Amino acid sequence: MAHILIVDDDAALRRSLVKLLRGLGHTVSVAKDGRLGMAEFRQQRPDLVVTDIVMPDSEGIELIRHIRSEPRQCLVLAISGAFSAEFYLRMAGNFGADACLNKPFRASEFRDAVAQLLATGPAR
Repeated sequence: MAHILIVDDDAALRRSLVKLLRGLGHTVSVAKDGRLGMAEFRQQRPDLVVTDIVMPDSEGIELIRHIRSEPRQCLVLAISGAFSAEFYLRMAGNFGADACLNKPFRASEFRDAVAQLLATGPAR
């Protein structure tokens, strides 16, 4: 199974995603913003990063840019429920997100997106 890092400022969503992913057998780490997410990325070296886009104290686009500048790459799933989420998710794709999901999403949509990304293998 994979090691997945969830970066989102919504504690309830983090808990839900952790429960779902651990139930599927994945190892999960969490961070509440992009700055802490980057530190976790460097320390944990996950296979997949799931990141919100709009967060206080360093947003998801910045995190994606940092991940893509690292020598060791990983898969990135961008999620957003912000006003103009389509715009933010399009930007996330332009900066290197491998897939994007609008919030709110069903657990099955999230599970399927994660499975599809992990099936593609290592990023870039």
